[in-house]
Amino acid sequence: MKITNFILFQLAWFVAILSAAKGIVYVGVLYTVIWMVLHLLLMTETRNAEIKSLLFAAFIGYMLDSILVVTGVIIFPEHTALGGPSPLWMVCLWVNLTMTINLSLSWLKGRYVLAGAMAAIAGPLAYVGGEKLGAITLFGNISMLIISIMWCFAMPLLIWVSEIFTRQQLFQKQIIPLRMRKNK
Repeated sequence: MKITNFILFQLAWFVAILSAAKGIVYVGVLYTVIWMVLHLLLMTETRNAEIKSLLFAAFIGYMLDSILVVTGVIIFPEHTALGGPSPLWMVCLWVNLTMTINLSLSWLKGRYVLAGAMAAIAGPLAYVGGEKLGAITLFGNISMLIISIMWCFAMPLLIWVSEIFTRQQLFQKQIIPLRMRKNK
């Protein structure tokens, strides 16, 4: 399951980036929605927690990337726009990444410093990959530095929030049956 999760994550990244670069943004968004539905169908034990985590990631991703756009750190070419300031396909990338937290990236849970350090490197590299494929424009080292700092904090935050939602859901699943037994 973890390997499949990682492969589908990578595929979603490429589909979203390439479809945005080609001006057919809806293809990446549609693929991400299909992948998200499949993911949620498989996450039976913690589905509600996953939904909350994905919504949180969509919100935080939209806000952070929108700040990058508004401050001129990044620019999305007009043909990649669908929504704004941060386009919908970028929000899909945040959701896509979050779908790995409880599976292929589960080994990062509780390792916030490591997650932040890795994200400080991998985050900017993902944006550079998007730039090389024509989906985004960066402005040299300053963009890289700002994106690195953003991801240094964003990834641990995504993991922490996911852990909280998952713990809450699992705790509730344990408490409710106990209450039902006591009422009998």
